Amino acid sequence: MSIKKKWLLLIVILAFVCITAVNSFATSSQDFDGLFTMDVPLGQHYSDLGWCYSNKPLGCTKQYCEDNSDCVIGEGDFAVYYYDDSQLSVGESNAAEHALHVLTTTFVYEFFQSDGDLIILHSNIGMRNLPEYVVGVTNDDGSKVVFVGGYDLDMLKKYADSVEFK
Repeated sequence: MSIKKKWLLLIVILAFVCITAVNSFATSSQDFDGLFTMDVPLGQHYSDLGWCYSNKPLGCTKQYCEDNSDCVIGEGDFAVYYYDDSQLSVGESNAAEHALHVLTTTFVYEFFQSDGDLIILHSNIGMRNLPEYVVGVTNDDGSKVVFVGGYDLDMLKKYADSVEFK
């Protein structure tokens, strides 16, 4: 093989590696109805399903799923669950308390671990539409909470860690 062909092959391989690396880490920030912003995979958009209300899908205020996905959560997918003080039940003081109560009693999640400001819950009941992990973050006073639910714990932590409340 000539030197020119070797250099050309090396350039092609390096270009492929660079493009793959950029695409695997590429995210864009999305505003979720003026409530918070969060990184999402590049080229994807998440919308409110409009049917998440008290004691329904994970007891949240809003549930966001990738557009055109029917909210079926596969291995590389996730859903976003938003809680605020509008969902409080008698005896609950803030959205963080409400979210943890609903997730750990009604939806049988168990505390898995905390990682900095992140709350990680796990469910091993194996229901298809119930994410195995939900990773949450609260605002300073606990009046707003976002959980990101899916199966890839490292990915969920990455996206939950990017939440910024407004």
